[in-house]
Amino acid sequence: EIGRLQKVQGPSAISAKDEMARLSRHLGSLPLLAKHRINCIRTAIKRNMEVQNYAYSKQMLVLLLSKAPPNKQDELRSLVEMCDKRGLSNKSIDPLEDPSQFCAATLSRLSTIGYDVCDLCGAKFSALTTPGCIICGMGSIKRSDALAGPVPSPFG
Repeated sequence: EIGRLQKVQGPSAISAKDEMARLSRHLGSLPLLAKHRINCIRTAIKRNMEVQNYAYSKQMLVLLLSKAPPNKQDELRSLVEMCDKRGLSNKSIDPLEDPSQFCAATLSRLSTIGYDVCDLCGAKFSALTTPGCIICGMGSIKRSDALAGPVPSPFG
C-alpha cells in the first residue's frame, strides 16, 4: 500500500503522504524480528518527518539510538537535533490513533465486536484465514472473544 501511495501525483499527494506516514507508524509497531522492525521504524521516521510529525519521529529515533552500533549513532543524533529544532509536535497524527487497535496484516481498524489474535506474540487481525500467525510464524490464532471465556447472559 505504501508503494502504491508513493505513485500518487497532484493535489491528492498530500493526503497520500499522510496515509503513508500513518501506515508506516503501524508497521513500526508490529511485533516483528528486530532486523525487520528496525527497517519498518526507519521507514516510519522518514515518512513522518516528511509530514512534520517531529515528536513521533524523535521518539522513534531515540529508540533506534539506544540500540544502534557506534558508527550509526552520529547520523541518528543529528536527526534527533533536527526534530528538536523544527519543534516537537505532530502535524498529522490523530491523538486517538492506537496501533494496537489495527489489524497486523492489513493495518485496517479492528472490529469492536471481536477479532483474531495470536496466542504467542499478541498480534491482532481483523480476519485471518490461516491457522497460524503470519507475524511471528509460531503462534496459533484464536478469537478475541473466545479468549475471555463465556460471557454471562444479560437475561439471567
